[in-house]
Amino acid sequence: MITRIIVEGSDCSGKSTVVDRVKNALHWDSKSLHHREGSQFARYLKEYATNENIVFDRSHFSEEVYSNLWRGGSPFSKPEKQILDGICSIDTLIIFTCPPAEVLKERYLKRGYEQQIRLEELEKSRELFCSEFNGIPHRLYLSKNYGELEELIREVKERVK
Repeated sequence: MITRIIVEGSDCSGKSTVVDRVKNALHWDSKSLHHREGSQFARYLKEYATNENIVFDRSHFSEEVYSNLWRGGSPFSKPEKQILDGICSIDTLIIFTCPPAEVLKERYLKRGYEQQIRLEELEKSRELFCSEFNGIPHRLYLSKNYGELEELIREVKERVK
């Protein structure tokens, strides 16, 4: 039974829209798991163990991707990463938002505020996320149109029953 949903993907990929729609459709809470200081392994382990009926905006997958992009390496040892990946394979639906790189860039340029990620890093972050989800069960969401979003919401509701 699905008790947690993780929504992942690079910046400008449609995560916030998916998080809002899924949490409202299921009447669940949501929580952002953006980077915080401290032991990343302990933090994610605690979050996964103590939350149910929740939609996570980001997870240890983002921590891995952005640590590799900006901090020069993984915050997790190989066994820690395997444990977190394993936990997320139980009672968790992972939605990977992954529009084409051109769409990410277009959305980035339409935003009227400074963002942590630079435009030239978007494509690399998308590639890192694609690599991260190779071999990890997930539901791919291409963020093409509202029809696709409605189909995703119907599927999520069906899988959570």
